[in-house]
Amino acid sequence: MYSNIVLSRQWSRVACFCRYVSTIEGQTLPQAGKSSDGISPPPRIPRGPTDILQALAATVGSDPTAAHYKYHDDPFLIPQSNYRKRAYALSAEAGRKAASWIRDEHAELFTMREWDPPMKMKTPYFNADPQIEAFAPKPIYNDESKVTEEDLIYTIQNALLEDAIKVFELLGGVDNLNDELKLSLLQLLCFYNEKEPVSMEWVEERWFSAATRERQAATWRLGGLADKIFTAMDPKTSEAYCAIIQGMAKYFQAERAHALAQEAREQGIPLSTSVYNSLLGCVGFLTEGVSLRVEALKSLLNEMNEQGLSPNSETMNACLRSISSWGGGKALQTIALQVVAEFRQLGVEPSLSAYYYLLCVFCKERGPRIDILTNIIADLEKRESIKATRATDTNFFITAMGVCSDHLQDVSLAERVHALLMKDDNYKLVGDAYKESIYYRHLVTVACKYAPFEKTTELLDTLVPNIYVPEPTVMEEIIRTLEVAGAGDRLADAWSQLVVFGHAKRTKLVEKLLSALCSCYTYQEDEVKAKMRNAAADILKYGQLVEEREESEDRRSPTPKLSATALSNIVELCSDTQDKLDPNWTAVENAIQKLRNEQATGVPERPQALADVAQKAATVGKTELAALAVTYLAECGFEEATAASVQTLGVMLNRPAEEIETLLQEQKSSLATTLHPSALAVAQAYHIAKSGAPLHESGSSSASSESDSETSSDDE
Repeated sequence: MYSNIVLSRQWSRVACFCRYVSTIEGQTLPQAGKSSDGISPPPRIPRGPTDILQALAATVGSDPTAAHYKYHDDPFLIPQSNYRKRAYALSAEAGRKAASWIRDEHAELFTMREWDPPMKMKTPYFNADPQIEAFAPKPIYNDESKVTEEDLIYTIQNALLEDAIKVFELLGGVDNLNDELKLSLLQLLCFYNEKEPVSMEWVEERWFSAATRERQAATWRLGGLADKIFTAMDPKTSEAYCAIIQGMAKYFQAERAHALAQEAREQGIPLSTSVYNSLLGCVGFLTEGVSLRVEALKSLLNEMNEQGLSPNSETMNACLRSISSWGGGKALQTIALQVVAEFRQLGVEPSLSAYYYLLCVFCKERGPRIDILTNIIADLEKRESIKATRATDTNFFITAMGVCSDHLQDVSLAERVHALLMKDDNYKLVGDAYKESIYYRHLVTVACKYAPFEKTTELLDTLVPNIYVPEPTVMEEIIRTLEVAGAGDRLADAWSQLVVFGHAKRTKLVEKLLSALCSCYTYQEDEVKAKMRNAAADILKYGQLVEEREESEDRRSPTPKLSATALSNIVELCSDTQDKLDPNWTAVENAIQKLRNEQATGVPERPQALADVAQKAATVGKTELAALAVTYLAECGFEEATAASVQTLGVMLNRPAEEIETLLQEQKSSLATTLHPSALAVAQAYHIAKSGAPLHESGSSSASSESDSETSSDDE
């Protein structure tokens, strides 16, 4: 019975498959021509595997405020600081690295298929169906390995440089290889200069790597394996000369590269355009002086013309790269423009790398202001698409935005550059994380300085924090912009951003924020004022928590303390309340205590603010706090201490200033019996400010002087 069911199911599957095949054949569109009924269907359009997904994505659009797809779509898990973004991405890649290490170190664990279905054929050497070569364990070569030429071909095709050298040695060296393998191995060695290339698999590691400028120094390995293979080749073909010359020129062994090129020309061996491009890139290492270098450049171009070689875009890039590395000046600028004009006559349009080198020539940091970027952007805007052809193409947008910010100081041109970057798929030309951060640093800086405030805030709301986290210098520029615009609400939010971005321990930046809060506090609404006061109190609490933590951990380099001016700003902000029970009065007291205990650097720039705070505290009934503020002013010797003492004591006793001054002239004994301790402390502060000594010392000194006078009269 069960066998009949199985057979019926199998027949139904066969019938379904036949109907499916017939349906597919019926739906096949003709490539051209007309059908018998006169209907002409359109020709079939070839589609890629992701064309439908791209079409659907185009209808939805992208959210500029969304976090990167590699972070979890959870607001509590999305990192919002540069350090956390880097740590998050690299930690995820570290897990993939660990899996790769296990695969390579324990390859024997991936050669069996124990969990295949019972009816499926077992393949003892593959652990995936279909087999994916990139996920398979890599072969291991040692001194006992039995290798063939196929192993050498495998290592060369997969750019396994160290393994290729090992297999080459196991095969017996140059004498046991055919000419094709010698040439392939020579090309691999010359391209990487006999160094293992950085794996392209680890995207995040390359994305967050610290960008360093290319070192233009001779790093070619003289007498290495590449030189030995080239010397042993007989006869030396044109491909061998091209490989060794390009390798030496790439790693700036300029003299040897030009000597080999001259040797090849003397022997009648043709050289390719790529060889001349590499020679043009290092022509500046042969001579010194702009005029001699220009003549050497022209001679190489003439040699290309004599040999019938057509220059290409790489030739233009090589010429402009050399010119940009020779310095600046009108002479080099004229030559660079002549190069671009000549190549355009040949039908070669400048690439992004060429425009990048032009910006390097014309827009020097301390040079005159030259607006060549407007014409470059106009040319790029006319093109249907911009394609990257080499790695230096990613330098264009970061350099162009830097020119807009620092050199031209033109926000409208910066907007055009940014619009060009956001067009189609051009954003991939922004480069790695380091270049992306610098690009947005220039964009935000030029917007803060020269754009209207509404556009600046709109840009900040779009970029910060998921796309770009401002650095301390940029955050300082943002705070300055908000201060000028009087945006108290945004300034209060800026403190929470400093905490999230990891900038809260940067004392100078926090002091800038406190100064900005004080300068635009007066003309804010009541709700905004309360928000600003809470931000100032939170700054003080955060600093206290950091100090307690550093004391418990006994750090050698503690965080710098806030200045006395910053603490006085906190006092001024938090004291603007008529409620005696407001918790911000605690922040005022703590800040003044820090000032008295010399836990701050310097002295307040506006001592009058502390005098006003003392009067406010006395008005709401905080007499001890008022006495504390006046005592600090007197101990520091500020001129405002005397008037502050009289006014504060007048508020406490509800008397006019004339009566207060008369009262302060009395002796200590009478004042101690009539004044409250807080009022007595204010009176002592008055005497400290007036005579430099407290009240009891002045009284005792007067009594001693009277006794001395009596003694002297008796003696007489």
